[in-house]
Amino acid sequence: MLLKFVSFIASILLLFTSSVATHDISEVYVEELNNLSENRMADQITGANGTRFYIQRPKTEKLNVINASDFGLSEENEDNYSAFQCALDYCARHPGTKLVIDKGKYYFRATDGLDANSCTDLLIEGNDATFIFSSTGYKFFIRNSDCVEIRNLNIDWNWDESPLASVVTIANSNPENDSLDIVFKNPEHCDDSICLSAITQCDPESYTFGAKYSSKENYLYQDSTSIKSVQKVSGDTLRVTHNGCLDGFENGETYILRHYVYDGTIFSVRDYSKNVTFDNVNIYASAGMAYICEGNSSHFQIINCYIGINPAYKDKRCVSLTADAIHIVNTNGCFNISGCDISGMGDDCINVHDGLGYVSAVNGNTLVLIASAMRLEAGDTLVFKNDKFENTELTAKIVSVKALEGIKKEVIVENLPEGVTAGWTAYNTECNSSNYVISNNYFHENRARGLLLQSSNGLCENNRFYKTMAQAIKVVMDIEPTRWQEGTGVDNLIIRNNTFEKCNYSDWGSVIEIGTNIAGRSAETAVFTNVEICSNSFMDIPSTLMRVDNVNGLAFTENTVDTGDFFDNNSVQGTLEFGKYCSNIIYSDNNFINSGFLRHKEIVKSNSVYVWAQINSQL
Repeated sequence: MLLKFVSFIASILLLFTSSVATHDISEVYVEELNNLSENRMADQITGANGTRFYIQRPKTEKLNVINASDFGLSEENEDNYSAFQCALDYCARHPGTKLVIDKGKYYFRATDGLDANSCTDLLIEGNDATFIFSSTGYKFFIRNSDCVEIRNLNIDWNWDESPLASVVTIANSNPENDSLDIVFKNPEHCDDSICLSAITQCDPESYTFGAKYSSKENYLYQDSTSIKSVQKVSGDTLRVTHNGCLDGFENGETYILRHYVYDGTIFSVRDYSKNVTFDNVNIYASAGMAYICEGNSSHFQIINCYIGINPAYKDKRCVSLTADAIHIVNTNGCFNISGCDISGMGDDCINVHDGLGYVSAVNGNTLVLIASAMRLEAGDTLVFKNDKFENTELTAKIVSVKALEGIKKEVIVENLPEGVTAGWTAYNTECNSSNYVISNNYFHENRARGLLLQSSNGLCENNRFYKTMAQAIKVVMDIEPTRWQEGTGVDNLIIRNNTFEKCNYSDWGSVIEIGTNIAGRSAETAVFTNVEICSNSFMDIPSTLMRVDNVNGLAFTENTVDTGDFFDNNSVQGTLEFGKYCSNIIYSDNNFINSGFLRHKEIVKSNSVYVWAQINSQL
């Protein structure tokens, strides 16, 4: 049966639409490729609404070849840090080098990170070699460099010396005594001295983050009083006495216990590096993240790469990384992430944003900013948003910056504009992580979200999202004053031709979420403009399909929705909710298959007088 149902959400709204202007798309970024060096080739990247940029790569046939073994790299070495660093130093002094690594396993135990500093036209050929790290911290820097490619290289962690995480089952839970037992799936991990950093409920069958409809967890390391004592009571069991924080954990529940969280990063691209490519790089494990791109770096790409549990140890390991896979912050944008398989992390797959500062105090020309990840340098220009998060166009140039306690900064500016006060926010015009393509990837079975897209001019297409613990995509401006401050607003974002299956597995809210959190409240304006979500497939939905607020201009069209039978049928499955600060919303030509559509009183809900939707649905 075909049902065509056309309705207006508060049809009287047509009387008001003239007062809510649409927001024009900002000027599309289009690069020209001029004066390309004979030592380079270039990948053209085409993004949202004609955005175009180029990422340059070294030409193999133009490079001088050296072998890392000539500098002492060897499988026999207990630590290869010095040998490989000598090879990188040679490359920095000799632009136009191909550094070849012989296939093998190479151990790195030094606490210092490898540093490719001031390299030009460098190709590192891994030949399927594996680097195995044993220490925390940043492991491989790319700084002040132009046209660097790393390919065919594997990265792993020395699990034999120190496991990253363990699967455990709860037993003998005793809330009256604030104690419980944790039984290790792999008894060799059971040690009363092992670090209990974070514990998150997991699927008891697949041992992946997040149980169906449930996501109990605790970040134990954030509170030094969480764990009072740990006693080994058998070969596979630890008895944990705590401060009550684990009283909600029940016997028989299965958890992933992380022994590290934000304790390291494999690749750090920073200090204005540009034209950086990672091709067929497999990262099997990290005591933190896989990639951080920051420091005004630009024109970088991660293609044909794998971030996930080493297939050879699928039965023994339960995580790949203990934190995010790819974190992009305070860059100059123009990046491409395509053809990758990303899974098993302890946090989000990709987080794209620029930092914000939350104004906590003002005294003359002196500001106190709460800023955990924000570029603040003398000479930079700050732009201010008011307490409603509206753009004010008020600016001030930084004179000096001084670190205070925690993440607070004292910032002295020239001639602070009148009206800037506590509760406002500031961002730096020197950073813009916009202009990007995320395509043809597989994001799956990780803790938290799939993509956090908090910068403009983005194209997210032809990706597969499967069993993300929380939202598959979240477009957010997020300020938790004591923890993080992320996102300066989004204009021109296209999400199309993607598939979403069993996403928001633990029911953190919705499959896609667009909105703001400004110290616990919503912004009182639209901070996201021109968002298009079209031709996607949504399957097996546990919850609301999409929640939206603070948007001027959103089209949700030609999507296919099958709420499926995997999750319990409920009245909100597949619905869309629009908040108070929404305008110019189009919902049309979406197909509902086996969804129980008729049981919904409202497939689209709104408390905004500026939302209009045409519903054209098929059953």
